[in-house]
Amino acid sequence: MSQAGEKYLVLCVDRDDDLGTKAKVKSPVVGRDAALAAASKLALADPEEADANAIFAAVKKYDELARAKTPCEVAVVCGDPSRGFEADRRLGKQVSSLLQGSDYSGVVLVSDGGEDEHVMPVIQSIKPIVSVQRVAVKHSQTVEETYEVLGRYVRMLVYDPHYSKYALGVPGLVLVLAGILIVANRAFEAGIASLLVIGGAFLVRGFGIDRTVTGLLHRGPTGFLRFFSLVAGVIVAIAGLFTGYVTMPASIVNLVTVQPSEILVYGGVLAGYYLGGSLDLVWAGIAIYTAGALLSHVARESARWTRDAFVLVMLGILYLPLQTFSVFLVSGTARSTFLLVSAVLIGLAAIFALTSVIYPRMRTRGTVETE
Repeated sequence: MSQAGEKYLVLCVDRDDDLGTKAKVKSPVVGRDAALAAASKLALADPEEADANAIFAAVKKYDELARAKTPCEVAVVCGDPSRGFEADRRLGKQVSSLLQGSDYSGVVLVSDGGEDEHVMPVIQSIKPIVSVQRVAVKHSQTVEETYEVLGRYVRMLVYDPHYSKYALGVPGLVLVLAGILIVANRAFEAGIASLLVIGGAFLVRGFGIDRTVTGLLHRGPTGFLRFFSLVAGVIVAIAGLFTGYVTMPASIVNLVTVQPSEILVYGGVLAGYYLGGSLDLVWAGIAIYTAGALLSHVARESARWTRDAFVLVMLGILYLPLQTFSVFLVSGTARSTFLLVSAVLIGLAAIFALTSVIYPRMRTRGTVETE
């Protein structure tokens, strides 16, 4: 028996909206009969769909609570095939509308154990989750059914756009580029191109660059400003890195290449030339991105513009010590040593004034304006 006043919502979550995509059932689905009908339609549309089993499990959990005289209701909510922000946003709206209708004490979440559990923080922010039930579809351990399961995942990698762009798109691009270069008698370049494409794909996915760019473009004009400043800043910074290499004296580079032990003698000189040659453009690239972020925050009337302004000032303060350090590495004279120490002390004093006096006042003023 439940305590007086308790009422629970047995909630099944279909984050990628298989119910709407495959069975053409609009969510939210509320009630035992409606949930059974939706699960039956989804099972008929795709008998291998795990979400259908999760809906049946939610109905079973509802029946168990009802037999125990616990007031409850069962419902199914769906997200979006994109799975990301849009899916969680739709789920949040549907859960909010369901919980506003009755005074529920908490939510009993039924999940198939996949991506649906990503929405737990979304639900938890609206109503406490008192129980989580994971539904695992049982498979026979025979070799034939094992191959069948593997084949199912292979088909998912081939036909599901969410996975196929990495499982097939990147290898396909590598093979096409390698084939073209090999036909053109550029076998060595084919290997380099393959490494660049694979490494670029790993870099983009590993650091979430694709999601970052998509998020920026969805912000409207300010997002386009941030995207432009990001691309332009990266291009200028890469050009700076290349310029630093070109600036290094060819005679010293050739000497170190032939006799690697000479790096102990000329390593500092080469580092000084490289730093001096690349510093301007690398700093300009960082400044371009930061300036784009600052303009974006100003346009959105966000107090974060103070942080971007602080970064720009820091870039200006650090420029002189780094430039003087590059001269010191190349020449190593007493004059360059004096200039380096002077630049470091001036920069230290400027940073102290900025961090202890100016920046706190800017943050306080931005907070007051925001309130």
